[in-house]
Amino acid sequence: MKMELLRVRFDEQARSEKRKSASTAIESGATGNLKPWREVVMPHADVASGRYQQAEFAADLWQVHLGEGTDEYRDPVEFFRRTYLTESLKGMLVGAVQRLTTGGGDPVVQLQTNFGGGKTHSMLALYHLFSGIAPTELAGIDEVMAAAGASRIPTARRVVLVGNKISPGNPSSKPDGTVVRTLWGELASWPGSCPCR
Repeated sequence: MKMELLRVRFDEQARSEKRKSASTAIESGATGNLKPWREVVMPHADVASGRYQQAEFAADLWQVHLGEGTDEYRDPVEFFRRTYLTESLKGMLVGAVQRLTTGGGDPVVQLQTNFGGGKTHSMLALYHLFSGIAPTELAGIDEVMAAAGASRIPTARRVVLVGNKISPGNPSSKPDGTVVRTLWGELASWPGSCPCR
């Protein structure tokens, strides 16, 4: 019993030492090759001067849909001018264009990232891509169009459903008198969204 306990303690110490040495190797190797971020990028003037508003700094799909907020989120041209299209964002946009042109692409995209991982930015990119603005006016979208094998952006009806803007316990009445009680009711109540009307 005592021998077994000693073996467990020894194994744990060995693992701990291994982790420490691996961590030290990573830290020491990285510091010699990386420049400080201030030497690599220049922050926007509002950030550098400390004048930015935290509320304006965060993207808000509902605010954009209402035509509110700063230009960098609200205006499609400005949004794409300031957005770096990562491979995953580009892939999602390619899939969306394919879905609406050739029938390819995923019919459902599940955005799974941690807080600050780009979910809202991804939804804004889709919202603006299908805003009716010509793709030639949107920075970086030429690559998306080429990868999707499409020459134009199809017309799409955009629907914005933001969960914390819908009260699940309180039905809402629409201008035509329809009473909506569910998320699906909200979706169906958007003008032109239900083919049965």
